[in-house]
Amino acid sequence: MYRYLIFFIFLLPLNIFSQCDNLIYQTITYTDETEVKVEWCGEINDRGERDGKGKLNYINYQILYQDGTWKNDRLNGNGKTVWLNGDVYEGNYEMGTLVEGKFSRKNEDGSITYEGKFDGNYFDGKGKLVIENKFQVSISEGDFFKNDLLNGTKVIKENSSGVQSTYKVKHGKETLVERNDVNIYKKDDIIGEAEFIKVPLIQRGSENEGNLAYDVELEINGVKGEWLLDTGAMPFSIGKILFERLVKNGIKYTDLNKTVSSIGVGGQTSGSLVIIEEIKIGDYIIKNVVADIDENNNYSLLGTQFLIKFSNVEWNMKKKELILYK
Repeated sequence: MYRYLIFFIFLLPLNIFSQCDNLIYQTITYTDETEVKVEWCGEINDRGERDGKGKLNYINYQILYQDGTWKNDRLNGNGKTVWLNGDVYEGNYEMGTLVEGKFSRKNEDGSITYEGKFDGNYFDGKGKLVIENKFQVSISEGDFFKNDLLNGTKVIKENSSGVQSTYKVKHGKETLVERNDVNIYKKDDIIGEAEFIKVPLIQRGSENEGNLAYDVELEINGVKGEWLLDTGAMPFSIGKILFERLVKNGIKYTDLNKTVSSIGVGGQTSGSLVIIEEIKIGDYIIKNVVADIDENNNYSLLGTQFLIKFSNVEWNMKKKELILYK
């Protein structure tokens, strides 16, 4: 780690540093002519080099101290480097270079922690990086190069809400693969033996009256309700009265603390997003369903945001049935 031209060593009386039996003051001059004064407390070899257990305190440098096992003036083995700004590197060193271990930084803006492979002060190789601030938490895992995630996954959790986004990182490029505030198809979220089910549609109105519509029966926590099938709308929403009934019956859900606006049968409305633990439709149980809780009216709509939880959907108007594929 240290490249220098001049290396002076001189001893001071032992009573100056009572916790050290062998305190040594040193001046290190680097190749760029920077002089750094340090004090060494530990073992030395016959050449006067730091060798064995010891701690090196920096007097006029951006590093505060280095502590651990040394060999030929370099950390070699288990060691720790603490910088003046509070950065801490600790782990396994090989001749002055950190190769595996932990990094941490904490200040008024937040915190950064990393654990994994290193190339000196760079995150390099397999590792996990967690960055926290007042807005969000970012968790990156995979292969790092020069402090950046090269290949792996990155998850960002918003502090003001429960919204979580997952990215796939390949060659340093991020691609969004999942958000928990929208529904996506996941086969594991569909519980049931059949490869597809046929769900009967409940007719409302008639063609002659010009108000033909179809409802779909769903069950949440033992409570049954009817949702208006609206394939031309995106939202999957629960009306105000129905949701109040579900809450009274102990519905299990996660509030994302996020307000959304949508346009449907009842016009433009606003509501809050939740993740419902389980919804039963026919012989299927669907897990982790994002729903819009309508705060202004009592319409419950089944739009494409529910249907995309399945691999495919067919609507047969003549047979009055909805076919859902696992």
